[in-house]
Amino acid sequence: MRQFVADSMPDSKGFITVSDKKFHYVCSVLRSEIGDMIHVRLPDGTLQQMTVAKIDSSTKTAVFTIAGDAACGQLSETGAKALPVKHKSNVNLWLFQFIPKPPKMELIIRQAVECGVSVIVPVEGEFCQSGCIESARKRCSSSDTRWKRIITEAREQSGSPVDTKILSCVSVEEACRLWQKETCASETSFAAVLYEQSARTVLFHEASGRVLECGAVPDAAAVMVGAEGGISPSEIELVSRSGFVPVHLKTNILRCETAALYGLAVLQNTITETAVWQLKK
Repeated sequence: MRQFVADSMPDSKGFITVSDKKFHYVCSVLRSEIGDMIHVRLPDGTLQQMTVAKIDSSTKTAVFTIAGDAACGQLSETGAKALPVKHKSNVNLWLFQFIPKPPKMELIIRQAVECGVSVIVPVEGEFCQSGCIESARKRCSSSDTRWKRIITEAREQSGSPVDTKILSCVSVEEACRLWQKETCASETSFAAVLYEQSARTVLFHEASGRVLECGAVPDAAAVMVGAEGGISPSEIELVSRSGFVPVHLKTNILRCETAALYGLAVLQNTITETAVWQLKK
């Protein structure tokens, strides 16, 4: 289901006005016309049914108005009450991605957003190329909007209710501290690091079993994935001491962009189907 991702909540009259690139998306991508119904993802994560009330090609602006049950109620001062259609998961998914080449990083970001990842952390690893790191640092700056556009387009295409964030580039040590800070008060968090070597690794369900075997759903879960050259043994040692469980996927050798998607899919499947998994000791 395609959606329009709004930058603001409806005003006190139930209107949202969009312009520039947002206007282009409404008219050229969604091909909306006056009177069309459109699903708008609001900043609070809810999905609101709205009607295209006005399209002004001269000023390149479009106006949406609330439709459905919410339009019949009393609007608050801060805006109309959104009609929740699809809610995001209670589990915050994190992806710690060692920085690959720019085109691969963009693909990974797009796929992570479609999977509903909450936070993407670019990691500057030992085997990451210096040019790739410099490019990622540039994309993380507030003046560069390319990654933000990729996130918005992926959410609009997939219908994801999660407002995915990309943090600034960090070292491996900083990534470990960041995850420890995120989960310091959590008893059910889970983190895995994908490793191409099988020595001292476990299967994904073995790694997550201690958290999920009692039916507990983690409030935060993470996957760490290497770049083209993988993750060095010293880095594996470091992240292992910081709570990341080394996991080896028994499949073909995967490219980093495939491994990221594969790892996120396995993690989500493990979490969402906890109730039906029969974990054997």
